[in-house]
Amino acid sequence: MVIAAGTSSKRFLFPLIALICALTIGVVCYAAFDAPFALAETSSEKQAEADEISARIDDLQTSLNEAAAEYDRASQAYEEALAAADAAEARAKEAQARVKSIQERLSSRVTSMYRNGGSMRFFDVLLGAASFEEFLTSWDAIETISGQDANLVAQSKAARAEAEAAEAEFRAQQQRAAEEMEAAQEAQERIAADKAALEEELDKINEEIAVLLAREEEERIAAEEAARREALAQQYLSGSYGGASNPNFDASFFDGWIRPTSYYGVTCEFGYSPITYSHNGIDLGASSGTPIYAAGPGTVTYTGWYGTGGNAVIISHGSGVRTIYMHQSEIAASIGQSVSAGDLIGYVGSTGLSTGPHLHFQVEIGGIPINPRLIMSF
Repeated sequence: MVIAAGTSSKRFLFPLIALICALTIGVVCYAAFDAPFALAETSSEKQAEADEISARIDDLQTSLNEAAAEYDRASQAYEEALAAADAAEARAKEAQARVKSIQERLSSRVTSMYRNGGSMRFFDVLLGAASFEEFLTSWDAIETISGQDANLVAQSKAARAEAEAAEAEFRAQQQRAAEEMEAAQEAQERIAADKAALEEELDKINEEIAVLLAREEEERIAAEEAARREALAQQYLSGSYGGASNPNFDASFFDGWIRPTSYYGVTCEFGYSPITYSHNGIDLGASSGTPIYAAGPGTVTYTGWYGTGGNAVIISHGSGVRTIYMHQSEIAASIGQSVSAGDLIGYVGSTGLSTGPHLHFQVEIGGIPINPRLIMSF
């Protein structure tokens, strides 16, 4: 839409500065820009994600503490099993030494009996006895000696069997303890690795939160400034700016102006861009090669490379008003050329700082950008 007409003068004096400030800042850009972080994602949403990861890290730390305690228990059990197995082995060796000693004694006695005619032992006792009572006493002595030897052998065998069984049991305990200790150590390492990965992820999220908070603060400041400028614009348009009317403004200056290109949509509003932050124009998404036209009558004062704006054309319209047409694929105007509204001046492209074909259309009054929506509808 065109701003409502005022008085007849076409001069732009100081009160027009209020119009320059009448900016409606758009904070959301669409397909033409790919923001580093999705604008739909807020710092509070990211903080909730960070809180969830922190809770998982706390749980892992608890599990890690439990795994460490289990490892300590398994290590202690392993040491106890080693000591018990060593003690059992010592008992077995002692029993084996006792058995060996008894076997040597028995072997010596058998050898002696054989050399002395052991088969006559019974008759020697019988014939050498002065009485039957003496015979019984001598025979009991022989049986007692043999019985004691047999008992020692049996005890030694039992001790050795018990020691060997104990050793086998403790060796098994040792093996189990070693396996438990190894499993506990692996659990510690696995949990520690998971925790480290989550901590790294949390660090990245905290960095994203910092970026989002900064962006949200920029948007908040931009919104406040937009509201302030909107209030000034309303005062100016209603004729109450500074407590007086505006007799020197004639908005018919923009009568007959046209939209500078055919477009499928506004891809970034005036005021804020997630890439350049400050955005001094309005972006009109269009296919590459779409014709660009002069929005109003004037003189071409610049053509060529315009920094981040890529190929650009600047038209001066008089009264301190000029328009800039950026990111062109090809320029079709020349410096000094007089143009009317609708004259071809170039073609839509994606030169300069741009992520897709579009026209950045910028309107300035007194060298200060204003929202193009103030002079025409989009």
